This record gives sequence, C-alpha cells and structure tokens, in this order.
Amino acid sequence: MTTTIQTTTTLNGTTTITTRRRRRRRNILHRGTSSTSRRPQTSKSSSSKGGKSTSSWGKEKTTLVFDLDGVLYPASNGYLENVRDNQRKFLTEKFNLSLEDARRVRKEAFEKHNQTLKGLRSLGYAVEHDEFTEYVRKGYDEYLSCDLRVNKTLERLKLACSKRKGKMVLMTNTAEKQARKCLGALNIDEKLFEDGIYGSSFMGDNAKPMPEAFEMVCEDIGVSPKECVMFEDSFKNLKTCVALGMGGVFVAGETLEMELGGGGEKNKDKSDKGELNAVANVVVESIGDLFEVCPELFD
Repeated sequence: MTTTIQTTTTLNGTTTITTRRRRRRRNILHRGTSSTSRRPQTSKSSSSKGGKSTSSWGKEKTTLVFDLDGVLYPASNGYLENVRDNQRKFLTEKFNLSLEDARRVRKEAFEKHNQTLKGLRSLGYAVEHDEFTEYVRKGYDEYLSCDLRVNKTLERLKLACSKRKGKMVLMTNTAEKQARKCLGALNIDEKLFEDGIYGSSFMGDNAKPMPEAFEMVCEDIGVSPKECVMFEDSFKNLKTCVALGMGGVFVAGETLEMELGGGGEKNKDKSDKGELNAVANVVVESIGDLFEVCPELFD
C-alpha cells in the first residue's frame, strides 16, 4: 500500500492535508523514469505559522538543504529495500546472527536513532563506519538512474539560490562517499552541491533527526536554520527542522508509509497524520513536481 496526500483549501487560505491508502504498483522496470505522468500535489502554507500565503514563505529563505534517499530519487524504486537487506546480511556475516535475529536487531537499531549504524553501536555492536557503509550501499547502480525532470528542477533551484546569494547543500545520514556514488548514478552534477555534501563522517555521533545534526551543518555553511528550507521524506526529520525554524518541503512516499504504520510497522506514529499539515510548507510526490506547486522557490 502507499500513502497519497490530498489537500483542501479553505476560504481563509489555510490548506489542510489528509492521507489515504492506495495499492502501490511494484514494478522495478519503472525505476528512475520521469515523473511527468504523475499529477503534482498542491503546495500549502502552515496555518500554525500565522496563515502566511503560499506565495510568500519561500521568499524568506536563501539556503536549500536536500536529503538524498527518498528525495532525489523515489524510495519505492527498490534501492532502500536493497540497503536494508544488505544491513541484515552484514549482521548475519559479521556477528553470526540468524536472519530472524538480524531483522529484529536492524529494525531496533534504526527505530532507536533513525540511522542503522548509530543504532547498532548504541546496542553494543562494534561496527566500523567505512566497512559498514560500503557493504550496505553496494548495488546502487542497479537501482538508481537519471530522472531528467528532477535534475532540471535541481538546476533551476541552484540558479535561484545563487541569485539570492544563498547556498545549496546535501545532508544525509549515510557516508559522504556513498552519497557521491549515488549522485553519479543519478547523473546529478556534484557541483550543484558545491557548498557542501554532509553525511555520517561529518556528523559523527550525531544523525538526523537530532537537532544537533542540523545545527552542525548550518554552522558549517554559515547560515541560521531560519534561512533554510529542508527537503525531506522522513517526517521525523522534518519535524526537527521546522522546530529549528527551517522551512519544510516534504516528499511523500514509502518512508512516510513506514512512519505512519505501513511497511510492517503497524500503528506506528499515527499521530503524525494530524501533524503533517501543521509542519510541511509544501508536499509533493517528487522533486520534479516542485515548480508547478511552489514557483516562489524559483524566483
């Protein structure tokens, strides 16, 4: 099943977001294709922030911060499930766990810190950073490919960011080395993120959704969180960003399903449904839809 975001706009300009479930077509042959056939979602302004119009909130921001997985490519294309499978295999090979125990440990580790590596270490597993990230991220080139619509959107956002004398960076819980490999497979020019590619090597003991992780990145690039827009597919992460004063663009997909209770995590974080409309400024199914629903970010 997959979660569809629907929006309803009232007379006072407040947009309410609701969710519904529909069956997702699981067809690996379609991964990496353009999203031009999808109908874009509607942008929204957060009613809890003074009822600002949808045409004004983005103009206050100068710096764009992008997550990688589930944002620059769809989380449903099979790659993240491959990463999770590799994590389970790593545990069986490195620590002689049964597959059942490896599933349980991986799930517990991720739920504890939203990053499997940090979670495993907190559970007492001596995991070496480079060895783990290299192992679990293998196979990226089998799943990731260029989406011209996403890439052109990133190029337009980079141009708008430069006009505002702002910055555009990548921030991910995986290692920077692995993030760069993914960018290459997606045919996304690293120069778009010349202001910084931040990952687990930089953040060390911190990881999203810890506020310290976002503060570290903002401090390193010399901006206040209030100057930034975060592009995320994890609602847990986005809530922290917005609490720090960042704008929020939410990419709805498989990650949201899992956080709302799908993907085998029944009844988990159901309260997020009621919070979503009060947190995200914009909700889209793909970054490629962004210009249609939020042109103010491109001014």
